[in-house]
Amino acid sequence: MNLRELPDYQKQFIKFVLIGILAVLVDLACYYFFLSIFPEKFGAFFTNEMISKSCSFVCGSFVTYNLNKYWTWKQTNKSHKRFVKFFSLYLISLLINVSVNSGMLYLLLNVSSFEVIPAKYLVAFVMATGISALFNFFGQKWWIFKSEPISQ
Repeated sequence: MNLRELPDYQKQFIKFVLIGILAVLVDLACYYFFLSIFPEKFGAFFTNEMISKSCSFVCGSFVTYNLNKYWTWKQTNKSHKRFVKFFSLYLISLLINVSVNSGMLYLLLNVSSFEVIPAKYLVAFVMATGISALFNFFGQKWWIFKSEPISQ
């Protein structure tokens, strides 16, 4: 089947996934980079993993906003309201992402039945990314970049 023959929602999902893969690669590369340069602790509460994941998530978000805006959702107008919505969605997504990543790392590193699982940081990263990606797709499709009704 030709990509042009697919319904719009399927084309949007395929584009979203392709851009998501690129954004995840940026996120992952930045995550490991930040893990290597940041100190172990940031005050009493924040860890290297939390700060690194937060910073890397922001880097991936810049990729996804710009590419999805123009290619997936075909929005060329400048809208500060849309950017604020995107920022709000991704702030919530960031909290979900970092929480899932931290929770998974806690389980993988501290629960004895998980000690056989290799690449614990990568496993936590993939889980956090998958959950926040679903949240982001639906938030972008139905809230940020939803088709506006045509006024007559």
